[in-house]
Amino acid sequence: MSLTAATGNTQSKPHLFYADFLRALATVAVITLHNAADPAAQYGHIPQNDWLSAAFYNGLCRFCVPMFVLLSGSLLLNPAKDVTIKELFTKRLSKLVIPLVFWSAFYMVFYHYFDKTYPSASFVYYLKAFYSVPLVFHFWFLYMMTGIYLAYPIINLFIRSATESQVLYFIAIWFIANCVLGIIDISFETANNIELHVFTGYIGYFVLGYYLKNFSFSKKTLYTLYTLSVIAFITSIAGIILLQVYHFKHATDLIESDLTPEIPFAIAGLFLFMKNYPFDTKQQWWKILVNNISKESYGIYILHVLCMQLVFGKGFLNTSFGTLSLLWVIPIKMLTALSLAFILVKILKRIPLLKLTL
Repeated sequence: MSLTAATGNTQSKPHLFYADFLRALATVAVITLHNAADPAAQYGHIPQNDWLSAAFYNGLCRFCVPMFVLLSGSLLLNPAKDVTIKELFTKRLSKLVIPLVFWSAFYMVFYHYFDKTYPSASFVYYLKAFYSVPLVFHFWFLYMMTGIYLAYPIINLFIRSATESQVLYFIAIWFIANCVLGIIDISFETANNIELHVFTGYIGYFVLGYYLKNFSFSKKTLYTLYTLSVIAFITSIAGIILLQVYHFKHATDLIESDLTPEIPFAIAGLFLFMKNYPFDTKQQWWKILVNNISKESYGIYILHVLCMQLVFGKGFLNTSFGTLSLLWVIPIKMLTALSLAFILVKILKRIPLLKLTL
């Protein structure tokens, strides 16, 4: 089950290799990001070359979670489909909630008994913690997607009756509310009082995915978006470096945000480029690899942090690389975690009950 298909059945839809490619790419990017984020935040505390390498990977991979959301919207939002409440709870949310509950409990036990980072506390304590925040950091994505999918029937109803200009209007207001006003509020410690909550958060990426997949663009527009995408990726990398070099007060908040102005342009151009790329129809080894990573992206996302902890964490194998530059260490760690998580997913899926959680 793929990370985007985890919340939607795509078997009845034509197979889209470009979607598999982007999902696999986002999976690689999110693991890279989780290996780069900590050293990228240590400006002045680690060798400059290592910090620059980490900042480069951090900025380059910030598109990953928005891309997952965008792909979900592109595959699920359909004006020809009536999304029922029954379908939502039986076919969509269950594929988020069951893994969230099971693997949160697993990670809680793992960290408590093996990593010693979870305190001894009552069941009620952990129940409150589970309600308030993810028990393991990367599960915030599952919380976020649960909210989006609760809104899915309403958003799809809007899509069924909306014109192209109305969809663009929604995306434009969302961009202003999040990527413009939201960043102004963070940077200058202000608070916009216009009631725009319906347009906030990741829901805009969900709708953007539908728009990019289902509407056509002229060659001039495509090339413009491709160019803006390249500029956006460069801006993302440069922004992370400059914010820390100049000690901007809210650098951490901006760096960790998936809603800075460049990200929608980065993923829009990347999505359209891959959508319009003339892939060879012949089956090749790298396509098989891409399809396999895409198919297991959901399980890989859930388990890659566990694999990173086992191989690189203190108290476990604690694998280190001596004086090897982070330029090489980060991709090596990514490939290690990706490979181990993939193998583990394949093994666990052979167990019927665990298959439901991946």
